[in-house]
Amino acid sequence: MKKNTKKNIKFYAMILAMVLTLTQLVGVAVPVNAAGVKKCSHGYILAGDIGIRLHECADSVCITCYHGHAKRVVIPEKFKLYGQMLPPSQFDSDNGFSENGVKEIVLPDTVESMGYWDEEDVKDGYVNDIGYHGITFYVHKGSKAEEAVKRNNPYKYLNDNSNPQPVKGTSIKRTIRIQNLAKITWKKVKCDKYEIRYSQKKNMKNAKKVNCGKNKTSLVIKKLKKNRKYYVQIRTKSGKKYSAWSKVKTISKR
Repeated sequence: MKKNTKKNIKFYAMILAMVLTLTQLVGVAVPVNAAGVKKCSHGYILAGDIGIRLHECADSVCITCYHGHAKRVVIPEKFKLYGQMLPPSQFDSDNGFSENGVKEIVLPDTVESMGYWDEEDVKDGYVNDIGYHGITFYVHKGSKAEEAVKRNNPYKYLNDNSNPQPVKGTSIKRTIRIQNLAKITWKKVKCDKYEIRYSQKKNMKNAKKVNCGKNKTSLVIKKLKKNRKYYVQIRTKSGKKYSAWSKVKTISKR
C-alpha cells in the first residue's frame, strides 16, 4: 500500500512539473487570470471602459469592445497586458462604440485595421455590417491609422483646428450615505460645469443625471431607496465638449 502511495505522489509531481514547464515555454501565449484583473461582459480584459485582447502575433493589442458612454474616446498609445506595455494595432469591430453614443474616436498612429481585412471586404460591402455609424475618427496625417479609416469612415486630422484637445475630467473624492441622502464630493478642475450620474446598476443603466456649476465641489443626492446600493460617476463639460466619465464610486447601503 505504501509503495502505491509513493508511486502516486511521484506521478502527480511529474505532471505538475510538466505543466509548469509548458507554462514557462509558452509565456504570454498562455494568459493567467491574475487576481485583480477585470473582465468585461464579453470576457475580455477591461482597460478603463475598453475591452482588449492580445493580438495573435503577441506584439500588440486588439480593441474588442467599449463599455463607457463618453462622446469622445481617446484610445491610449499603450495598454498594459500580461506585464507588457503594448500598442493597439486593430479594432475587431464596432462593438459598443456607436450604440453607446460615441461620436469621436482619437486613434494612435499604430492602429492599422478597423475590423475589415482587405479591399475585397470594402468592395463587397462587408464593412457596412461592422458599423462605426455616426463616428468621426481623428488621426495624424500619413499615419497607419489614416490608411485604416479613410477607406470607409469619416475622419479629420489631429493637427487641424477642428480637433480640440480632450476635455480634462475630474474624480470623485468621497461618498457619504445618511439614510436616503448621499453627499458626493469631487476634485475641482477648470471647466464650465460638472455632470453627475447615479444608478443602482454599475453599468449606469437608467442613470439619473444632475448638473452642477463650475464652482461646485459637492452635491447632495436625495430620495435614495432604503437598503439599496448605488453607483455614481462624474464628468466635466467645457464648451460643447465633455470629458470621459470618472471611475465608478459606490454609495453604500443604509
